Amino acid sequence: MKNILLLTDFTLKSDNAHHFAFQFFKGQDCTFHLLSIQKVWDFTMDDLMAANPKSSVDVALLKDNRSELTTQLQTYKSTFKDSTFTFESHVDYDVFTDAVTQAVQNHNIDIIVCGTDGNSGILEAIFSSHTIRIINKVNCPVLVIPEHYNYQELEHIQYLLDYDDTFESCGKQLFDEVITRYSPKVSVHRLTFALEMQPEACDAESEVIQQLYPEVSLHYHVITSDDPIKELNAFIKEEGIQLQILSARRQTFLERFFSHSHLSKIVNSTEVPLLILCDCSDE
Repeated sequence: MKNILLLTDFTLKSDNAHHFAFQFFKGQDCTFHLLSIQKVWDFTMDDLMAANPKSSVDVALLKDNRSELTTQLQTYKSTFKDSTFTFESHVDYDVFTDAVTQAVQNHNIDIIVCGTDGNSGILEAIFSSHTIRIINKVNCPVLVIPEHYNYQELEHIQYLLDYDDTFESCGKQLFDEVITRYSPKVSVHRLTFALEMQPEACDAESEVIQQLYPEVSLHYHVITSDDPIKELNAFIKEEGIQLQILSARRQTFLERFFSHSHLSKIVNSTEVPLLILCDCSDE
């Protein structure tokens, strides 16, 4: 049984991510955990003072969330009543990533599914979007779905290696499941960000990956641009990529602030679903 955490804010972005997940995990025994998080700074003392004095703080703060989540849960249960899916709902009032971490631990979550609208800017660069914060702080694979992306069968996937990544067999369970289930073509893109990489090292890396997946139709590419996003997106359109995959290590705030935000750029510019695996060092 796979436990999947569906983050919801009752918007098109999260609804679309949920429906992608239902297609992606179709035919598998899954429990989908719907989680609605009321962030601690969204309520003021005025909100509490306006609440019914006979109500608990929990009821005062989470009543609307519970009501919307119950409606959403019943819709999903009715829609998938003949499937192998089961559904549970949870609400929390906490710091966003703390709530996600607790849900992952309490419900043995295997993967987190969330939507993205591609928003970015100065605040995102400093404090990061919810999606980036989850990736950086929560030790669990994340499946990111662009807001308007419609599900497609996986025929060709793109695996991204950042300039300091190495491709290792650990942490690849979900990647292996994708390979086994869909038998897609795999294009591995090594991103050097203008750093020099010897051709012999590239050839050796390509050979290692092919040895790990001998039955896969695998193609290895090196992108030397210091800003590869445009090239990656062009490849997605030309080759019909349906999924990007990469591994990401947890980082501290200072590490993220003083390093190039490659991961942030990729997440915020992705035009196809992005599966982010846990780095081997996080296991």
